[in-house]
Amino acid sequence: MRSASGLRVLSPPRLARHAGAMALKTRLRLSERDAEVLAGLGEFLDRLAGADLAERVRLGTGHTLEDFARRKRELSAITSARWAGTIVRGSNDQWVLARRAQADDLKQLTRAIEVIRGRLAVPVAACDIKTRVAGYPTQAVRAAKQRRLAHLTARAARLREQRRAGRVKIVRGGKRLLKTRLRLEPAGLDEASWRERWRQARTRIEADGESGKRHGNQTISISPDGVVTIKLPGELAAQHADVVDRYGRYTLDARAAFAHRDAEWQAQVKAHRAVGYTVTFECGRCYLTAAFTPPSNVLPEGADDEAFLAAARARGVIGIDHNADHLAVWRLDVHGNPVGRPTRIEVDYAGSTSRRDAQIRHACSALLRQARQSGAGALVIEDLGFAIGREECGGCGRRGRVFRATVAAMPTAKFAARLLAMAHRAGLSVIVVDPAYSSRWGAQHWKKTTSTATHQTSGHDAAAIVIGRRGQGPCTRCTPPKREGNGPACRRPSAAGH
Repeated sequence: MRSASGLRVLSPPRLARHAGAMALKTRLRLSERDAEVLAGLGEFLDRLAGADLAERVRLGTGHTLEDFARRKRELSAITSARWAGTIVRGSNDQWVLARRAQADDLKQLTRAIEVIRGRLAVPVAACDIKTRVAGYPTQAVRAAKQRRLAHLTARAARLREQRRAGRVKIVRGGKRLLKTRLRLEPAGLDEASWRERWRQARTRIEADGESGKRHGNQTISISPDGVVTIKLPGELAAQHADVVDRYGRYTLDARAAFAHRDAEWQAQVKAHRAVGYTVTFECGRCYLTAAFTPPSNVLPEGADDEAFLAAARARGVIGIDHNADHLAVWRLDVHGNPVGRPTRIEVDYAGSTSRRDAQIRHACSALLRQARQSGAGALVIEDLGFAIGREECGGCGRRGRVFRATVAAMPTAKFAARLLAMAHRAGLSVIVVDPAYSSRWGAQHWKKTTSTATHQTSGHDAAAIVIGRRGQGPCTRCTPPKREGNGPACRRPSAAGH
């Protein structure tokens, strides 16, 4: 939607709501007997989950509640009602996620096709005066884009046909690892090591929690002192009759101990509130993940967002401009005036996933420290989805490839999720605003205004001011207030205390 001036109408700021759920992960040091029992259980559940997922994909959009009940009954006869419920729910979640990804892929293809068609309608090296759409620079680039248009159109047609038929594509274990099977030598793997990775990626022992039951989970139960007990299916319990009790429960030799936020987990277990557990295998190691929602973190149903926003803005905010190599941060008071000088938080997202996650935690911790020191009540970030393709950011040439690589390297979703979780535990609020025109308006209205003889304000610092003021409500202008009358000049004190 566009305003009378031709600019896009900004979405109102919104309060990011956190459900309060947390997940804790620890390593289980298995004995030989533990490894044997868990390997058999993982293989057994993997076979059932694969068959149930195939059934769910076959049913497609025609899946009904009767089909759900039938699938659960069939699995309950082989395992138990709790194992069956977890497997059926997991298959449904995978299908829904694949369906959503299919819709997003089709949306992105449609947007790319529209962009290419719009630029192909303009002559080479020309620009449409009305729409300001530029044509492709050379005839060779135009010919390449015509071939790409045909390729994208065919892909979109196939995807629409699959979506109408209700078909989705799901690879248990991951498509990337599956494709590595065809390129073992470049990946530095042999067939045996790849098969072991494939087995570990597909092995997932998961049990949903249940409030009111002993320690919050009857399938995988962990006592407050770390004793892990697993209820084996009847077939496996008969195979390991010498190591299970009369109820088919196997007690691991390994003990579970959470080094992080153990007190919250202990309170959850001792109160017999629901705790879900997941056992996974990575690089030959066994890990246990506990997921639960503490009652103190549950947000009230139907709470008024405007009341929460007003309370969050009462102590001022911190505007955050997220860039590829740093965060530009500026503190604003309750009236939207910048306080002090901006702060720059360096980040480097290059490298492995674990290193990138460490950089995200470092940046979020620095933001929370600054918020506590300055007394701010909320953090304001942009809603950066970066749902753009190669056509929107330059499809050809080194410049387009470099820009796409820079955008793809920014973990905006993970940063927002991590910041929301850490801010929630610290008692701070997170406000999400529309990212449109923040850099442009910051450079136009705030860069020169906030610069001094000794400190030059950058464009990113000025954008942080616009983001912060935008999070303070629709009544707060993104431009600085005009000085009326013959008041003091900029940065010159007066008797009135300006």
